[in-house]
Amino acid sequence: LHCKSTIHQSTIYIDFTTMIRPIIFATALLSSASCTTAFAPAATAVTTQQQRTSSSPITSLTPLKMSDSPDSPTQLKIQSLVDDNPVLLFMKGSKLFPQCGFSNTACQILQSYNIDFESVDVLADEQIRQGVKDFSQWPTIPQLYVCGEFVGGSDIMIEMYQSGELGEMIEKAKADMV
Repeated sequence: LHCKSTIHQSTIYIDFTTMIRPIIFATALLSSASCTTAFAPAATAVTTQQQRTSSSPITSLTPLKMSDSPDSPTQLKIQSLVDDNPVLLFMKGSKLFPQCGFSNTACQILQSYNIDFESVDVLADEQIRQGVKDFSQWPTIPQLYVCGEFVGGSDIMIEMYQSGELGEMIEKAKADMV
């Protein structure tokens, strides 16, 4: 669907299909009982069909496992690392050989404070790589922990470095190390 309009002897073409997509999305979301019925009609049809074929209603659903439980070995290992190291960086690669630009930036920021920090190479262990994302509820690597508290990734580290807030946290961690 296209529209042609002439303004001051210039021709402008407007693609209404691009403009109407957000409206269709909002309409589908608002007109259905849930996101499932709006965006997964096949799942709704299967559930409806199961309800019709079985004499008893569905009494329980199996929940999806989105992350490790807090008591899983991976989560316990991550918690132990966070508890045992005043400044801990989960990163891609090592302090001496970072494997991505964001991890390199995070290392350079920490090294500017002349602090001995621990790093964990998430590329060496897929369970730690995914587990730390679940642990912090933060989707990206690197991840910095100072005094057992999740600080954030390299973008947040940059902002806190520039504002001086990260320096204050590092000084507190240095005092805890002594």
